Amino acid sequence: MREPKSVIEEARLDANLKIYKGGGCNSAVLTSSDGKKVLIVDTKYFKGARELRKAVTAAEITIVNTHFHMDHARGNRLYPDAYVVSGLLPRNARWQWYFDTGFSRRPDKLLGPGEQITFGIDDEKIHVFSVGRAHSLNDSVVFFERRRLLMAGDLVWENAHPVLIGSSITAWRSALKTLEIRYPVGALVPGHGIISDMKAITGMEAYFDSIAAAVGNRDRIDDLRRQYARYSAFPLFSGVDAVVRLIEREAARNR
Repeated sequence: MREPKSVIEEARLDANLKIYKGGGCNSAVLTSSDGKKVLIVDTKYFKGARELRKAVTAAEITIVNTHFHMDHARGNRLYPDAYVVSGLLPRNARWQWYFDTGFSRRPDKLLGPGEQITFGIDDEKIHVFSVGRAHSLNDSVVFFERRRLLMAGDLVWENAHPVLIGSSITAWRSALKTLEIRYPVGALVPGHGIISDMKAITGMEAYFDSIAAAVGNRDRIDDLRRQYARYSAFPLFSGVDAVVRLIEREAARNR
């Protein structure tokens, strides 16, 4: 009988750190040298989540969700005893956590905008920082200090139009500037797509800057549609026109 095809792809960065691409999102798994502790950044969903769970054997598990969207957090339900860190959601949006995570229990540690926690595994110092609302209602990043690796979640997209669900373009652009200043990034893992470096942040900034500068100019927007035509998109929730509409709505609210 043929083995069912895997929906995730493993990339070993070193002896203890692996990146699992696909199956909903890009995830990181850092295992201690003695194999007893593990950190998971984002738990994927559906089949990808189940495959990732099989790869984790440590007894003491910490999960960090870069945000609550289903493709990053629904796998939480497979780790009922894990310690979970995530961004604090507004009170009227907390039902979304339960829906997107398959009714997993609430996180053990909630970070408000601008808050950071730091912990260690072996000689690695791991910083979890909440930038607040940007792509989602509260986004966090995870920085591995010794490895100079940033897990950027959906704040950064590679060759794809960002999905806009609960997003703020103004806050998103500010968050990218913060990351650029705050972390000496050597390697960057976006929420989706290929492993990159600091250029992924500046590329994301250039994407938003180009669209913001074109708002109100139909010819320039047409040019951008052609420029970004090769980018993958999620209908209704992404694309040049979706970004333009959100920028216009935010500008109208601020008048």
